[in-house]
Amino acid sequence: MARPPLRVLLIYDLPEPVSEHDDPRYLIDHDDRPTERDVVRAIKRLGFELHIHGVFNDMPGLISKILSLKPDVIFNLCETYRGSRSYEGDIASLLELSGVPYTGSRPAALHLCKDKGTTKKIAGWDNIRVPAFKMFTRDDFKFEPFVANFPLIVKPLDREASEGISKASIVHDWTDCEERAAWVAHKLKSDVIVEEFIHGREVYIGVINRNGIIETLPPRELFFDNLEKDEPMIATYKAKWDDNYRARWGISTSRAASLSKAQLEMLSSQSLKIFKSLGLRGYARIDWRLTTDGVPVFLEANPNPALSHDDDFAKAAKSSGIQYQELISDIIAASLAEQQLTSSSRQAG
Repeated sequence: MARPPLRVLLIYDLPEPVSEHDDPRYLIDHDDRPTERDVVRAIKRLGFELHIHGVFNDMPGLISKILSLKPDVIFNLCETYRGSRSYEGDIASLLELSGVPYTGSRPAALHLCKDKGTTKKIAGWDNIRVPAFKMFTRDDFKFEPFVANFPLIVKPLDREASEGISKASIVHDWTDCEERAAWVAHKLKSDVIVEEFIHGREVYIGVINRNGIIETLPPRELFFDNLEKDEPMIATYKAKWDDNYRARWGISTSRAASLSKAQLEMLSSQSLKIFKSLGLRGYARIDWRLTTDGVPVFLEANPNPALSHDDDFAKAAKSSGIQYQELISDIIAASLAEQQLTSSSRQAG
């Protein structure tokens, strides 16, 4: 008797309650959700039994869906709850407690990677180069200079997708630095990280678990074709999400070129080390800047990066020979294998 197809529940976040959120056609037909659309199409082409569930603020509904459906695996594309990214790890906690295998990183790693300062401390302990930095809390904001070379960049500590980052984030003296840090703390209601700005190439390294082997993908690079060489290249919020702004400055990403063998080996080995040290799982993207003399400096780690056809992770996978459908299959297989390994370890204990 043929085995029934794998039952996959894909969960994703909603900006508001939507009545059609359990109908796969809602995602297939909506081009404004490219990751969900492309992953859904790939899962269907793989021949799996697909179910979806959108999450806004109804935890009982998600729990009920998991209990009634009894999926073999959950494809986790849920990054927000009630519109807030701070709950991303909490969604994964619920999946962890359900006992159902799920894709991507576990709760601890998702929470940890939102703290850009702590991840840099861990990387530094692993002898990976990080920019000089200092963190300031919003609740008891008190600014103090520290040993660092200007220019500096001021960022919200726990925001993603370059939220709160603009050209004004680059500062050239302590007065401007304190003013910007206070603005981030009070206006954005966020803890603050101030770090040395690395004027150089920005490179992204994808990491993936394939058949039980953690490996890196070919590097991708951020380009500003219309920017003068002496101007700071900043991946601001507009640089990532405003199409008109991107066109004006010639912003794009492509496969990184002209990296030496030594640089490639360092980027690969150190990205793997960060992936393991931060407890990442399944797939992730590690962001780097290269100094003027070509030395990689760690910026941040991104668990569960965007997975549409047109995102850097999928393009990096394709350049290494992994077609999109195979990529989605690998991510699902890794979650199933991780669950089996965890279950075996618990039984042995």
